[in-house]
Amino acid sequence: MITSAIEFDLDKLLDAENINRETVSFIKTQVYSSKERMEEFEERIESLEDDIKKERDSAKSKDWMLLLGICEWIVGDTKTASKFLREVKSRKIGSYYLGKCYHELGDYNHALECFARAKKTDAEEFDISMDIAETKRMAGSADEALRIVKSFLHSHKESAELFYQWGHCLDDLGEYQEAFAKYEQALQIDPNHPKALFRVAFNCDMDGEDEKAIEYYERCANLSPTYKNAFINLGILYEDNGKYEEAMCCYGSVLDAEPNNGRALLFSKDVKASTIMYYDEEVSKKQGKEGELLNIPITDFELSVRSRNCLEKMNIRTLKDLTMITEADLLSFKNFGETSLNEIKSILAQKGLRLGQGLEKDSGVDLFGEKKGRRADLVRTVYEIGLSVRCRNALRKIGIETIEDLAKKSDIELDKEGIKKNYIDEIKETLLKYGLSLKTTIDCGTNSGPDFTT
Repeated sequence: MITSAIEFDLDKLLDAENINRETVSFIKTQVYSSKERMEEFEERIESLEDDIKKERDSAKSKDWMLLLGICEWIVGDTKTASKFLREVKSRKIGSYYLGKCYHELGDYNHALECFARAKKTDAEEFDISMDIAETKRMAGSADEALRIVKSFLHSHKESAELFYQWGHCLDDLGEYQEAFAKYEQALQIDPNHPKALFRVAFNCDMDGEDEKAIEYYERCANLSPTYKNAFINLGILYEDNGKYEEAMCCYGSVLDAEPNNGRALLFSKDVKASTIMYYDEEVSKKQGKEGELLNIPITDFELSVRSRNCLEKMNIRTLKDLTMITEADLLSFKNFGETSLNEIKSILAQKGLRLGQGLEKDSGVDLFGEKKGRRADLVRTVYEIGLSVRCRNALRKIGIETIEDLAKKSDIELDKEGIKKNYIDEIKETLLKYGLSLKTTIDCGTNSGPDFTT
């Protein structure tokens, strides 16, 4: 049994005749323990590639392919690993790691075939059975997976992996409280079981228990090797709690291992934008008040029946709509005369507004007669206004990147596109701080949302 990091001698460990799953697990732990170890390992991979090219003996060449396939799997290059491991799938260990590759690539049927082939010589082999159960669960057969897990309850009742797999099956079957209890049992047996830590953290995250989620994600992230998703999810929580430096470290840890990881690149870009974002609290408060004023409905004022009917037919619902139309536009509408015009102008004057004020794009003056500040120039995208990371991600999934696109949507439209109510409430509250709002359900679209052409 390997027990010490001192024994990390790649030439001895990478022995095709004697390599086993315990050795591979040890190598993986050591490789991810430091940058130097990873660099050493990558050099060994290059050496194996050269050995395959030079080798003329087919049997020896297969040995190199087995080792190279396993090494590529260790560093996360699953596709390349599967290419080499397919050449040695007749070997039990080759078939096993090819199954791991297929599992990670989402090819569950081929993964199950490989695991079954690897397990033939030992029908009761526990860890491969857990791989089979996990693969069946991910393929949608949680009930069948649970039966496999439970069949080992008496023989492996002290196994953290068994209780983790049991809990995840229950999770997929919707039995969340029972699932959480199984994860806790797994952690009582092994407090550093990475998958159980991640699932507890993830469930707390989904339930909005940020402090507990952060605690478990941090414990998971401190292990070696760890899940990149633990770093990414932890980074999101840090960012939501204003801990931008910690968030950047999390995304940076992922990018150190995978420089082209799309999610980490995107989230790190958001963090940088958040840290340099200009913010003026007084301007924000003022814009919030302006937004409240502009959104006052016309029905709140005493108007003649003729004026009210004309405005309704013109789809003018709020004071903001009136600032976006000129006297000439109103007078050109059938049955709208000077009396109605004076009535409207009087209402606006009470609030310090006037017709056409919102159309004065080139004057450099906002609706309240003050010079436009830096905020009007900067607020363009959804990550610039202080929405939570999860809210921004939800908007990004439905193709909304800019404030202009967001302002064209009503809360009903966002709901239909799968945006949760708590996110919609967050969006409305945040937009209000900037004097903006979502489109109203009765808005025809011509005057909805802010103008972004200046």
